[in-house]
Amino acid sequence: MRRRTVTLALLALGLAAVVAATASAMTGDVARAAGVQLALPDGWSKVVSRDTGADDPRTLLVIGTDGVKPIDSDCQVSSYRVPSDGAVVVVIGWHDSMGGTSLLPLSAMKLRRGTFDCFAGRGAVGRLTRRDRDFQLNVMVGDRASTATIDAAFDAVKSFGLVSRA
Repeated sequence: MRRRTVTLALLALGLAAVVAATASAMTGDVARAAGVQLALPDGWSKVVSRDTGADDPRTLLVIGTDGVKPIDSDCQVSSYRVPSDGAVVVVIGWHDSMGGTSLLPLSAMKLRRGTFDCFAGRGAVGRLTRRDRDFQLNVMVGDRASTATIDAAFDAVKSFGLVSRA
C-alpha cells in the first residue's frame, strides 16, 4: 500500500511539473497587428514585418526569438533571418476567403526541410479560415533550435486569434 501511495505521489509531482513548464512557456503577453494576435512565448518578441503593402496575401504579424529580423528576399514568408538556435512564426492573410476546405490544417503541421522557397531550414505551414478570411501560419526554425523552442513556436501558432472589434 505504501509503495502505491509513493508511486501516485511521484506521478502527481511529475504531472504538476509538466503543467508548470507548459504554463511558464507563455508569458501571458500577446502580440497584435492587422487584426490578428498570437501569444508570446517566454523570450520571444514581435518582429518588424517586411512591408508587403496592400498585396494579397500580406504579412500581418511576425514573432520570433532573439535575433530574428527582416531581410531582403523575394519570398514573402521566408523574409526573415532565423538564428540557428531560434525560430519565427509568420502570419499572412488574405482579404477574403478563397473558399473550400484547407489542405493544410494546423493540426497537421510538421517540420520539414524544403517547406519554403528561400529558406533551407525546417519549416511548417498551416491554413485556417476565420470570419470569412483565410490565414496561413508559418513556422521556421534554425537547425540547432531546441525542442522547447520548437514547442513554443507551435504553442504560439495554436494561440492564433482575431482581435475583437470594440
